Amino acid sequence: MSGEDVLLVDDHALFAQALQLGLAATGIPARRIAPTSAAAIVGACSAAAPATVLLDLRLGSGEDGEPIDGLDLVGPLTGAGCRVVVVTGEVGDAVWGTAVERGALTVVAKETALEDLVALVLAVRAGEPVLPDSRRQDLLAAARRARSDESARLAPFRSLSPREDEVLRHMAAGMPAAAIAASCYVSEATVRTQIRAVLSKLQVSSQLHAVALARQAGWLRDGPGPAR
Repeated sequence: MSGEDVLLVDDHALFAQALQLGLAATGIPARRIAPTSAAAIVGACSAAAPATVLLDLRLGSGEDGEPIDGLDLVGPLTGAGCRVVVVTGEVGDAVWGTAVERGALTVVAKETALEDLVALVLAVRAGEPVLPDSRRQDLLAAARRARSDESARLAPFRSLSPREDEVLRHMAAGMPAAAIAASCYVSEATVRTQIRAVLSKLQVSSQLHAVALARQAGWLRDGPGPAR
């Protein structure tokens, strides 16, 4: 594995440069893959496989302005034959466990000392285990619990019909029933029936409460369904 590439996928150039210098001091060249798009990252890393990829989870926005979520890259990168180590400022065992579920060998905090990160890369390249099994099981359990909690939290919203969900989003935008009716080309009576259905399914007594509950659950952030 001595000739294997080490790739740093991070939107923070200074962090990547510091890690490059630390690895170079041990004789390991590393190069940064600038996060211009998810497809470009996967393409560059796949072309270098098998490679050790140090992957951040929050990679800013790509050239198209869309945010790039490193968590969504773990599976494609491991599937391409890369060894993925997540190095992140994200906290929470649920997120870390999801990364491990998707194939990351381990997850470490960005606050980890440089010499420890270098030692970790050396261990990965040597094929040594880098995540104790007990810690792995704890992370996986946390990811499963988080999914179960999310499913329970979002179940009422997922019971809404497409039109009821649309009405809820119009309510969140502050539109009264008459305006919703006009925008949807239906009668105001129809909209009021749909509003009552939304309140009933969410088990709330007011539109304000329905909107607050949807925002709290993360349902309204990014179009139909919860935002990640």
